[in-house]
Amino acid sequence: MSDVDELFTRVIKRQIKGNQFNQVITGMAVDINETTCTVKREGSPDLTDVRLDAIDDTIENQFTVFPKEGSFVLVGIVDGLKTQAVVLRCSEVEHIKIKCGGVSLIETFSKFIEEINNAIINTPAGAGTVSSATVMKLKAVENDFKKIFK
Repeated sequence: MSDVDELFTRVIKRQIKGNQFNQVITGMAVDINETTCTVKREGSPDLTDVRLDAIDDTIENQFTVFPKEGSFVLVGIVDGLKTQAVVLRCSEVEHIKIKCGGVSLIETFSKFIEEINNAIINTPAGAGTVSSATVMKLKAVENDFKKIFK
């Protein structure tokens, strides 16, 4: 482990001291899915089914960070059980999922863009629509948002 990695680990350990995490482990996130990942560790067995969210349940309000495949992660071991591990931090983010009251941020944004694209615009010459150039630009913005948010 490099000096920077070791320092980073020590800082995080101090931040969570007194919490339920008995141990903080470093490794590389692989096989990332919607709820878990595997953490490969140098010189130690892999940790499988490491949770991305602190709670392993369907929840209405959620903020989930998905580590990028192969990124460096810090994992908290809950109550000393390696079968109860959760990602605390990651060095690179693939995307983010935000839900409030069961409503997804990206789904809401996509619906908003769709409504703008389908808008009827009243002009002195009569009803009109959003120009195809604007629709293309809005679609590009929507696609950029979908790269960040899920």
